[in-house]
Amino acid sequence: MADAVPAFVYPPELQEYAVNDQEYLRRRPEYNVLCTGVAVFDKNSKLLLVQRAADEKAFPNYWKHETNVIQEVPGGKVDNTDETLLHAAVRELKEETGLTATRVRRKVGEFSFGDGRPGRPPVTWLKLIFEIEVNDTNVTLDPIEHQRYLWASEEEIVQDLVGDVKLAYVSPPNKTIKLEAFKLRKEAVPS
Repeated sequence: MADAVPAFVYPPELQEYAVNDQEYLRRRPEYNVLCTGVAVFDKNSKLLLVQRAADEKAFPNYWKHETNVIQEVPGGKVDNTDETLLHAAVRELKEETGLTATRVRRKVGEFSFGDGRPGRPPVTWLKLIFEIEVNDTNVTLDPIEHQRYLWASEEEIVQDLVGDVKLAYVSPPNKTIKLEAFKLRKEAVPS
């Protein structure tokens, strides 16, 4: 288990996410499992993307995509030991990238997906994505979970190409949420 979640702040409008997973799921009973995603921008307003390790159980080699492909922002399942959903996002960011959160700025969005494995009851996941500020952008990946990372501009996401890396997505919402992160960041009043 990772070290304790570092101290961070968040604005009052995120208070509804300052609850544990069970409390949040009581409010949204159409979902069974929660996970978080984290949009982190560097000083050049590029978004951090991570590529899954080759032996990762779900979608190996994915940018959190297929080999030479990009897709996901850092994140993962909310644990029952996470104090709040915001703590889960901060913990996942630290575990996967080594980055230390200082502030959760805003909710970027959410999307759901099903996990209908044969012989098991269907599970509906809800993924909540938050923009988080970090104390520095020196990424140290957990090699068990990820093998590479990139910083991508909005135009690179639109074009599905970062340098010579072709971007592909597990599902359309994974691209849409990245573009929403850029949009919200541009619309935000400087703080």
